[in-house]
Amino acid sequence: MKPDIEYTLKLMRQLHEGQTDHSGRPYALHPERIAQNVKIIAPHVGDDVVMAALLHDTIEDCGIDEAFLRQKGYSEDCITMVRLVSKPENDKRPYSQVIDDLIASGHQGALILKIADNMDNLHPERVRNLMAHDLEKAQRLRERYRASIEKLCSATGINKKRVFELIDNSPNLKNMDMALK
Repeated sequence: MKPDIEYTLKLMRQLHEGQTDHSGRPYALHPERIAQNVKIIAPHVGDDVVMAALLHDTIEDCGIDEAFLRQKGYSEDCITMVRLVSKPENDKRPYSQVIDDLIASGHQGALILKIADNMDNLHPERVRNLMAHDLEKAQRLRERYRASIEKLCSATGINKKRVFELIDNSPNLKNMDMALK
């Protein structure tokens, strides 16, 4: 049986159980917001992109691999997207090279997913929370993610001005997280 979005949401929550982001929120809310971002910036994409968005950090953060996703019945396209946006352990490439290599893959679903990921990473409230803990890191990451979005939008044809407007006008995280529950 092929997994659907509802199954994937439950699996992702299970895999990220007990993990929190730097502000103490349940980590699983991050992939959920990314899936929502995917639907906003690219409403035409299929379920595989949305499921990949939900699963995008599981290989990096949950100790699973591509074989696990195959065993769960995910399509090769979904697995490819998760792999493409996952940075392998001990990968020494600078972030800009990771993005350039992702763009070189030509996989539109993975590129859209990465834009959606960077949108959440640039959510004004998340940036403010990080600034309160580490101003230098927050500024460095903000520049990194903005540059990434510009490159990725250029590669996908997605309007970068609209993406940055969506980020700037993002609803409060508490409201977003409540809507996702």
